[in-house]
Amino acid sequence: MLAMAFFAAFGQDTPESLPDGKGKEALKTICTGCHEIGAVIGSRRTRIGWQRNVEEMVSRGAEGSEEDLQALIDYLTRFYGKVNVNTASAKEMESSLGLAPKQAEAIVAYRQQNGNYKSFPELEKTPGVDAAVLRALRSQIAFSQ
Repeated sequence: MLAMAFFAAFGQDTPESLPDGKGKEALKTICTGCHEIGAVIGSRRTRIGWQRNVEEMVSRGAEGSEEDLQALIDYLTRFYGKVNVNTASAKEMESSLGLAPKQAEAIVAYRQQNGNYKSFPELEKTPGVDAAVLRALRSQIAFSQ
């Protein structure tokens, strides 16, 4: 009860406040044995980043079935992930970032024509993409794994 009050007072996520989805129970079961929820979801990662993180935790003793571990990675990527704009398809950017199809396609076209993005300001200058939309999504965008 005291822990719940602490989380509420400091705006931290509690297991009950996590978004619903396949993998939520795996997160609560596998991760919270050692970590507070806020420590687990406190920084966004790409899918590869979450895979590496889960593999590291398993090497340190976290336990779960292959199905549970995959559901955990999928869940963390969906709700607490970053999208690498240098490798993602237009469809991935649409579904993960909520970009309009034309904006996602503009990013892919620019990348194919000019090479990988090196910085956020470069991404903001992409023709056909609303920089204000990108700024709102900045915490969800990555340029490498």
